[in-house]
Amino acid sequence: MSKSLTNHEASVFLDSLLHLALSSQTFHIHTCFNVTVPSSWRIEERVLDEIHMLYVRSGVVTYQVNGFPVKLSAGNLLFLSDGAQHAAYRDLNEPLSIIPIRFKIRRYEDSNRNFVTTPVPCYFSLLPRDTQKFRLLFETIHRHYCLPPTVRRDALCHASVSQTLAEMSHELEEIERSKPIHPAMMHIKNHMDTNPADRLTVKELAALSGLTPKYCSQLFHQMFGLTIKEYQIKARIEYARYLLEHSDQSVKEIAFHLGYPDPFVFSKQYKAITGLAPSQTLRECRSSGGRSANV
Repeated sequence: MSKSLTNHEASVFLDSLLHLALSSQTFHIHTCFNVTVPSSWRIEERVLDEIHMLYVRSGVVTYQVNGFPVKLSAGNLLFLSDGAQHAAYRDLNEPLSIIPIRFKIRRYEDSNRNFVTTPVPCYFSLLPRDTQKFRLLFETIHRHYCLPPTVRRDALCHASVSQTLAEMSHELEEIERSKPIHPAMMHIKNHMDTNPADRLTVKELAALSGLTPKYCSQLFHQMFGLTIKEYQIKARIEYARYLLEHSDQSVKEIAFHLGYPDPFVFSKQYKAITGLAPSQTLRECRSSGGRSANV
């Protein structure tokens, strides 16, 4: 079963692919076309080993992903991870022109051509604000793919795919930021920001907004890309970091101040979010000339 990603989730997913590209992986294009398809064109249900991206230049096409229809018209983008089950058919009322790209993530210097697969099949569609920009990005990928096979071609293909994924991620976040934020969600968020030590339940926070806990949770996640519980923890740990750097409280004192009955639980949660143990934050602060603290 493929997961349909929200704008924020899709942006995070694309950023994870880009992180691979900046470490020890490269994007290796399997196929790429810039084509007007015949009237008989359709895709029977299939599951690909490659990541699949599509830009619609003109016409209308419908993809069925796990039986769910995703209708795409001129300017739309579709992203399907490897392992996503899908089929597709076109609208016969007008010509369908598309730029489909299939690529894999390959380790550098890998003679066995072992490829990296994504952990969970997923998909999303996107109508960018500047459709012409993304058409040019997809056309650039196609132009590089059509070059004679050389290391230069591989480098250009990798670079153009990376740029396109980065622009898609940025576009998704910009679209998400431009959405109006429900005032009740801002009220809940502001409460958690200004009262990080509070231990209110989702039910109690929902009561502040006058919404049901279930709807409040769904709406908050849509707005901010985190559950209420995840945001509570994030706000608490950010405040903890401030206290570690700007107060004389010990790790144990800060843990109790923030409602942790066990400092070990606090340290574990702190490290999971910041990547550092609280004691490491104290050491870094002291080494940079900050406060002297009691640990």
